Amino acid sequence: MKPSEKRLLFAFLGILFLGGITLGSRFYFEKRDLLLTERTTLENEWIEIETLFEEKEMWEMRSKWLDQNQPKFTNAEEVEQEIYKLAQAESIDGVTTSRQNLLPTATVPEYVQAGVALAASGDLGNVMRWLYDLNRPEAFQVVHNLKILSDKESPEKIIATFELLRWYAPATALPET
Repeated sequence: MKPSEKRLLFAFLGILFLGGITLGSRFYFEKRDLLLTERTTLENEWIEIETLFEEKEMWEMRSKWLDQNQPKFTNAEEVEQEIYKLAQAESIDGVTTSRQNLLPTATVPEYVQAGVALAASGDLGNVMRWLYDLNRPEAFQVVHNLKILSDKESPEKIIATFELLRWYAPATALPET
């Protein structure tokens, strides 16, 4: 083989070698990035698992509290009557309720949600006090989508429109032992 052919052969082999290194390094870096991402994901999952184990007692206490305190869903009619009765302001001086409409009962595996949409009118202090009394998370009820407007007929009064929601334990939920 002539010296020029040898040089050409070495140049060709050099180019092949550099091309192989380039392609190999590209594959290596892609694989390395993929593995680093997977490692980070696994480390984050491990941290979450450790945190859950550290908080196990607290979550078990919360679960027991829910089992003991959350009202149980009996039937839709009874629950709707109860939430409708809660929304009436008969015992509150200066507050009147109107436009009461039952909301559809929403059922998910964790709870059953019942609610009523209504409007309450009266003096600002009385209405706000009544709303404060209705908003009781420990009783699993909450005032939702509250809008307060001045009464056009009586400027010293307000009209509050809102939804009163209450959550019940599903009928099929059995307390864990």
